[in-house]
Amino acid sequence: MSAIPSQLTSLDFFEIKESIRSYLRTRKEFTDYDFEGSSASYLIDILAYNTYYTAFNANMALNEAFLETATVRDNIVRIAKQLNYTPRSIKAPRACIKLLAQTSIGLNGTSFPEFATLKKGDVFVADNDFDSYTFALTQDIQVPVDSGTGLATFESVLVYQGNLLTYNYTVDYTQRQDYIIPDENVDTGLLTVDISPTEQSAETDTYSPATNVTNADGTSRIYYLEETDDMRYRLVFGDGSIGRKLIDGEYIRVSYVSTDGVEANGAKGFNFIGTVLDSDQRVISPNSISLTTKDAAQDGEDRETSLSVKFRAPRAYATQNRAVTENDFEHIVSEIYPQAASVTAFGGEKLNPPIYGKVYVAIRPKTGNKLNATTKQKIKKDLLKYSIASIEPVIIDPTIFYVLPKSYVYYNGNDTSLTGAQLGTKILQGIDAFNKNGATNRFGNRIDGSKFGAMVDSSDPAISGNVTQMTLGQNLDQFTFGQVFTQCLDFGNPLYDPNAYSGSPDDGDDDGTGGKCKPSFSVVKSGTFYATGYTEDLVNLTLSDGTTTAQVATPGISTLTTNQVLVPVNIRDDGRGNLIMVTTRDETELTLNPSVGSVNYGTGQVCVGPVAIQGTPDDTTRLPIQVLPAGGSIAVPPGVDPTIFNPQVNPIDYTINDVSIPTFDPNNFNGYNYGDTTGINIIDYPTDTFTYPVSESCF
Repeated sequence: MSAIPSQLTSLDFFEIKESIRSYLRTRKEFTDYDFEGSSASYLIDILAYNTYYTAFNANMALNEAFLETATVRDNIVRIAKQLNYTPRSIKAPRACIKLLAQTSIGLNGTSFPEFATLKKGDVFVADNDFDSYTFALTQDIQVPVDSGTGLATFESVLVYQGNLLTYNYTVDYTQRQDYIIPDENVDTGLLTVDISPTEQSAETDTYSPATNVTNADGTSRIYYLEETDDMRYRLVFGDGSIGRKLIDGEYIRVSYVSTDGVEANGAKGFNFIGTVLDSDQRVISPNSISLTTKDAAQDGEDRETSLSVKFRAPRAYATQNRAVTENDFEHIVSEIYPQAASVTAFGGEKLNPPIYGKVYVAIRPKTGNKLNATTKQKIKKDLLKYSIASIEPVIIDPTIFYVLPKSYVYYNGNDTSLTGAQLGTKILQGIDAFNKNGATNRFGNRIDGSKFGAMVDSSDPAISGNVTQMTLGQNLDQFTFGQVFTQCLDFGNPLYDPNAYSGSPDDGDDDGTGGKCKPSFSVVKSGTFYATGYTEDLVNLTLSDGTTTAQVATPGISTLTTNQVLVPVNIRDDGRGNLIMVTTRDETELTLNPSVGSVNYGTGQVCVGPVAIQGTPDDTTRLPIQVLPAGGSIAVPPGVDPTIFNPQVNPIDYTINDVSIPTFDPNNFNGYNYGDTTGINIIDYPTDTFTYPVSESCF
């Protein structure tokens, strides 16, 4: 009996061809199959090609049946539909405008009109750095007119980028109907669906998108959205049991915004080309209208990617419209608050000390870092619909981890036309992209120093390597000027413990250290501030032009008088777990207070106080604290949002200046000793306060 091919899983052309040849070797009817160029060899090629294409198509078709392996968007959407998940549409950028309209005396000839109106659909035009874009008003806005001046002030007008369009359908059960919105660029979040008994009827019902079928009955005015094969959206209405069933002849009016999405972000400098009507239905002259941009266009997004659908669909299905696990809370908050850039949830039992019966949800919004109290309360109220009665959700602001990298980058100047400064700019652009790429899911991750270094090396082919030192920063921000306070910062990572290392065998001091040197480096340093009670005398010096100026005299600590000024001070650790307050005069460090807090090197907790801060150089109630973590990989604790802040890049052309930048070695204090001005300080005293990008927005 002839041998039957047993290798039936190969997807390689040459393997298939060899399998056919092996089979033919068992047949006496063919003798020239094994010679390239023979007729039988060409037939074998054709059979192998055909088998190869068939096997490939069968394999791909099978892969497309599973969400994890599917690659075609239509197939991904179909599978997600089975999980009751609808991909997010493109999102229109929004902007905030202030418009002033000067009205004229009304028709009565004695007084100004009562109000002025901006009509739905009015158009605004603005541009960013690339193109001009149209913005539309999605609803009527009416404001009163000042009776004394006749001025109508539209304080915060929200406009959305795109064209406001309308599409109509008439229900006809004599044929199969699909209510498809004929535009793939529709923002479904701005969709309005109105249904009237007839086209001419003034009676209108507004339908809402369905989010939970458990609350729907046969009279609910709801609709469902589905993404179709061509990336458009289909409206699906109820069947009389879940949602109201439409009646034959009813008229459907769909209003939507067709938008350019993320491309229009940043547009500003608006021009108004619509009309403003007063209460007498008169058009206000365009020359009497002025407007200013309060918030440039922002929050525009592209449609949800296939990769995102594959990630979110199974998690949405697992949530099942209830909040039990931490993942449930994270997913539901992302749905009820789409402006969230990142969300993390963790049980109160993970806190120290633990708090039971509460789930803490940290949200980082897409604009700014903090939510206002009203928004937090609304999110909590919406969450209570899904959570278990015994569990209380608590909405908190994320703790900001500022990661401060300092990179010394070696490059071959002969391999690039860029200057050192230009190369540094290119690396900084790569770091910025690295920071933004992790912006959507930074909670609960780790910051790997090796990955960061690899990213720096890949910035330009001329780079041969780098030495990167990373420190962590947070702000002291719970103090009032002049009042004594204590605040603890938890960095969530072990710090280098200077007390664990020894230097020379004996420093000659009888300080009880058992022959060890005093710790020679600090791992905690603060920015500069002014502490209550620490002052020094002023003296008046006569200058060559005869004027006088106040100068600091010899250092001295005394009580405040009219002849004294506050001393600029810093906080650092002494290497033994104590925080001390120091100042510097004539390159000499003076210890002003040997005990202003403590540091736990093992846990990374830094507690400052009791101390009274009288002032800061920038007059803000924020003081930066910077620490040196012990490992190359930085853990991100629950509720902490890490962001790269003020990276420093120092390109070094080793063909010109082949300097050696050593990595940090606590056993070798040379070059790292505190106060050594010739070496490299692992931690420089912070010069800038870590800034909170909180925006004053009308959104």
